[in-house]
Formats: sequence, structure tokens, C-alpha cells
Amino acid sequence: MLTVTTAATKFNLVDLGVIRAAMGIVDQSEDEALQGFLDRASDVIARHCRRVFALETVAEQLRLDKCREELILARYPVGEIASIVEHDVILATSDYETDKAKGLVTRLYGDRPCWWPAQKIVVTYSAGYDLPQDAPAALQQACIQLVKAYYMAADRDPMVRSESVDAISTASYFAGRDEHLPPDVLALLKQFRKLK
Repeated sequence: MLTVTTAATKFNLVDLGVIRAAMGIVDQSEDEALQGFLDRASDVIARHCRRVFALETVAEQLRLDKCREELILARYPVGEIASIVEHDVILATSDYETDKAKGLVTRLYGDRPCWWPAQKIVVTYSAGYDLPQDAPAALQQACIQLVKAYYMAADRDPMVRSESVDAISTASYFAGRDEHLPPDVLALLKQFRKLK
């Protein structure tokens, strides 16, 4: 069970000014539409990756059914662990070490790795990126490309994949999957997607 104790206020992966610059738009005349596309793209990317990218503080309760080598935290990258409570006992920071990038916590005993017991453990920690400035470059690029795709598709039928007008008019339609994400965006997001 995960409880957000300090919620994020910014969820967009890129600043609107960066979007404008990437698209070569020099004024603010299209900001309303671009902001809508940016909000949508950031949300679609987060849902596709099955993650919250924004920096938040959470309390995560784990009820281990068997002993484990590592705790796998739901959110990452981990900024700071405020506390770990194991069976109602607060652990000292010397009792564990954290792989912050992956959100893995290893239990230590005498400075050596040991197993987490099959008990209730509550980890209070901050995780995520201070958006939009701290989002990884690949994540920002995926968002920029998705906003561009939304912008370019705004005046056409989004389901048309190709159209030919010779003697006979033909059209082929996109068979939507992966939330209609373009292949280049999917490739950039692959490294950020949680498997579960």
C-alpha cells in the first residue's frame, strides 16, 4: 500500500517554452493548444510507463510473505529515505543501503547484506524528478516528440495512416495500439517503463 504524504504540483515533463522552441514557434499565440497537448502527452507517457515521474514523498507499506534479499520500492529514482520501520522498530541508516536509481533497498547486518524478514515494513521516502527541469533528456525528448505529433495531427483524421489519390481514392487506417504512441516515442520510453 502506498500513501502520498507530500504531493507534487507539477507533472509535465517539459516546460512550455522548450516545446515552443523545439517547434520553432516564436510567439505565444498557440500556447493554449500547446499546453493542452503538453498536459496530455505527459499524462499518456506516465500511464504508458506505469510510473509517477514527479517528485513526491510517500509512505509505502510492504507486507512480506517470505524473506527477501531486497525491497523493491514502487517509486524511483529515490531521493531520500526518511525512515524505514521494520516490525514497529525504526531502523538506523546503517541498517540498510539503497540503490537510488532502481529503488532497491538492501538490509544490512554488521555492514553485510542480509535478508529482510517476512514482516510488515513501512518505508517513507521521496522519489521522482523535480519536474520539468530534472526529467531525463530521453524522457523530455519523448514528450516533445509526442506533443509535435499531437500538434501535427490536430487538423487531420488521426486514424488515417496513408492516403492515395490517383484515379481511385484509397486510404489505410491506423490500427491503434500502445496508446497510439509513435515508434520513435516508444523507443525513447522503453528504458522508463515498469514491467508491472
